[in-house]
Amino acid sequence: MKKGIIFDIQYNCIYDGPGIRTCVFFKGCPLRCAWCHNPESQRLDPQMSYFAEKCVLCGSCMKTCPNHAIQITKKRMERNVGKCALCGECARVCPNGAMEKIGREVNVGEVVEIVMRDEPFYKNSGGGVTISGGEPTLQSVFLLELLSELKNKGIHTAIETSGYFEPDLINELCKNTDLFLFDIKHADPAAHKAYTGVTNEKIMFNLKSIFELVGQNRIIPRIPMIPGFNTNTDTIENIIKIIIAAGYFGSVHIMHYNNTARSKWEKIGRGLEYCDYGKLSDEETGALKSQFEKAGFEVVIN
Repeated sequence: MKKGIIFDIQYNCIYDGPGIRTCVFFKGCPLRCAWCHNPESQRLDPQMSYFAEKCVLCGSCMKTCPNHAIQITKKRMERNVGKCALCGECARVCPNGAMEKIGREVNVGEVVEIVMRDEPFYKNSGGGVTISGGEPTLQSVFLLELLSELKNKGIHTAIETSGYFEPDLINELCKNTDLFLFDIKHADPAAHKAYTGVTNEKIMFNLKSIFELVGQNRIIPRIPMIPGFNTNTDTIENIIKIIIAAGYFGSVHIMHYNNTARSKWEKIGRGLEYCDYGKLSDEETGALKSQFEKAGFEVVIN
């Protein structure tokens, strides 16, 4: 069976598709969204994290490291990334859980075995398994085999996607994906690239192509609301035009910016890159909701 790299499996999820779901988080993403709430998912390969506030500088990690990649200073632990073999021994011996290995290699069978343990919950609630990330399609071979295995077992499947992937994947994705949770971040290619690192032409093409193949009931556009980036009236109007041009008139999900991710950036040594975009007021959220509703969409605030 194919192997891939995941960094988390979460259970009893209720915001990632219908019913009670298990979410499998793939590592790796081609985007670099400035507001990313899973920055540990961006790199495809495993990495070590460090919670300085949990560290008591006991030296257990330094003594255990087989490659002598760790040094303890008076203020914190320092890791020599060039020497680190990502073996995870330092995390295993840390008494306070100040370290974590993010990402592990698994095969499709292992993932299926884990998620099938909650099959009764899926059946009773109309739920299933959602593949998230990162961007799941970056590990396309692993993703397609996993989706196929789950479908063969009668499990409802969903993927959360940025839409940024090669169009030649669309047919195979549609065969085994019951629901696409499809992010739309901005209508303008230049603004999209400035904040995510990629333009949006491929995303828009994939949105329209998937909708033409699966119809209204198997795709949900989702718009992350990022203050100062895509929450003004004109930008929302242009996003609405894109959705309508794709032929979609179903439910639209709008999602608040997650401003609790600072610790995630810090634990992977990227704390200085973190940007807090603030929070939309209830009044602003209501105005955005109303704008979509006036265009004929049912709106879910997620």
